[in-house]
Amino acid sequence: MPEPKALTELSLADLWTEVKGSSDPWGDLQEGLVETMKKVLEATFEEEMLEQLGVGWYGRNPDRVDYRNGYRQRCLVTRLGVIKNLRVPRSRDGAYQSQILPQYARYEGSVEGLIRDAFVAGVSTRRVGEVIEPMVGAGVSAGTVSRIAKTLDAAVREFHQRPLKDDVVYLYLDGVYHKLKGVAAVERKVMLMIYAVRETGERELIAFRLASSESEEEWEGFLNEVYRRGLEGRKLRLIITDGGSGLHGALATVYGHVPRQRCWVHKLRNVVAKLPAGHRGECLKELRQVYLAETMRQARKFYRAWAKKWQPLVPKVVECMGKDIDDLLNFMREPEERARMLRTTNVIERVFREVRRRTNPMSCFNDSASCERIVYSVVSYQNSRWKDHPLPQFTHKY
Repeated sequence: MPEPKALTELSLADLWTEVKGSSDPWGDLQEGLVETMKKVLEATFEEEMLEQLGVGWYGRNPDRVDYRNGYRQRCLVTRLGVIKNLRVPRSRDGAYQSQILPQYARYEGSVEGLIRDAFVAGVSTRRVGEVIEPMVGAGVSAGTVSRIAKTLDAAVREFHQRPLKDDVVYLYLDGVYHKLKGVAAVERKVMLMIYAVRETGERELIAFRLASSESEEEWEGFLNEVYRRGLEGRKLRLIITDGGSGLHGALATVYGHVPRQRCWVHKLRNVVAKLPAGHRGECLKELRQVYLAETMRQARKFYRAWAKKWQPLVPKVVECMGKDIDDLLNFMREPEERARMLRTTNVIERVFREVRRRTNPMSCFNDSASCERIVYSVVSYQNSRWKDHPLPQFTHKY
């Protein structure tokens, strides 16, 4: 029989073979850790019981607050795996309540956090269980995910109430529509949203609000709330919008001192709707030269030439452009490297695409709270992605 190799002669593979001792060393290690955790928890429960009742097993104490009443078996899902048949002491009158394991809890706090994070990242309630099961060794039902997701309500309230810094230079305002179940019928409501860019180039979705429409009253109420929370607009240079009349009426009341930029994409859609098919290609090609001009003077020159040519052919189109041309060119007063970013609402539209991706599988929300939870999850996810990643256009000071 060959002699065992000296430790110095053992290769890494030899050492691993001797250490693992089985075909599934990680599984064995996990089982051992789960069993150890079970013993530690049960011992801790006993200490808690002793402290809360004021008397140990078979002890006598006239000041005792309750009596032992056996155990109940619990199943607890933890980061390390599932602890089965966990013995939790009971007291006769219910005086004993564990501070470690809340009553009826089936998931360790960190596991609930993992479920919440998966939900916030965009995993549907039905698929969260599939994602979590390989990690913790137990499935999670859609109902459980919904229950845990409801714990986001406090975070949503905090988000709506937190103070806002008045260091924003650009605001993008728009709304995205959702369907909600009403008492008698399904209702179509809009989630108004504000995307902010700060002096440092940091971007953040700072506020959202569920409204019945994009009317002036709804927008004014929303903007006044944001104003009261601290965003007074002392440093605001430009507000970019889709051109909705209700929003512009509200802006005139709350942020009347701030120039507005109408989105070129939305405006060109309006123009296309009024143009005869035979004129679309040439007319739009010449109109694009206006917003692609290098200077404000050049843009105005291109616009006047375009209007003079097309006035006899499509007067309604020229009128449509003429009433908003000043607001359409405000972006050209900003630093050149930021101009492209400021001439449309594309940045907030990209956020709306993410919101729709997250909400489309649901087709219809049960109530406003469930809608706000989903939108908050998208907002939080986007804000975390943008944190510490300022826009490159802000590397040059003006």
